[in-house]
Amino acid sequence: MKFNECNYVLPDLYDDLDCAKKGRFNPYLQGMMQRECSGVELSREEQAQVRRIQVVLQNVPQWSDEEAVQVEMAEQGGQVLFCKFFKEHSSFAMLTKDCNGLYSIAFVLDCEISRKERKAAARLVQRLLKESSKSWDIDLLTFPVPEMIKYASLSLAASALMQAFDTPEKIKG
Repeated sequence: MKFNECNYVLPDLYDDLDCAKKGRFNPYLQGMMQRECSGVELSREEQAQVRRIQVVLQNVPQWSDEEAVQVEMAEQGGQVLFCKFFKEHSSFAMLTKDCNGLYSIAFVLDCEISRKERKAAARLVQRLLKESSKSWDIDLLTFPVPEMIKYASLSLAASALMQAFDTPEKIKG
């Protein structure tokens, strides 16, 4: 079933326009919109909405993906410590600290990209995470760290994220 067969695209496009008007339609969301609209036949109303969004994007500066996440976390009393969004596909990796001092990780590797692209994305995340861990003055653990909802230490969370990207073929997206 295509998205517009169940009237899914148009409501999303209205939300996208609202975000764009506020400058909060970051590149990740823009890419999602493009992927959602590609390969489907859009109605006239949907096409008009896409054009309106494009006009707003040309005239209103938009947040970066990282800025959007940082603001959202700050509003919740937390902090983004590591964040990488890919503009070319729907993949990201993130490490955050919540208002209680606990750490969380989140990550996705786009299933629509090639195996080679998934591996390259995983290697890039690992390289950037390794650089960040040096600035945090922590050691990444070599023993397996189980995936959990929350981690008590930055070292555990960073190690779990690093290890998750050891096997990109197992990451669902």
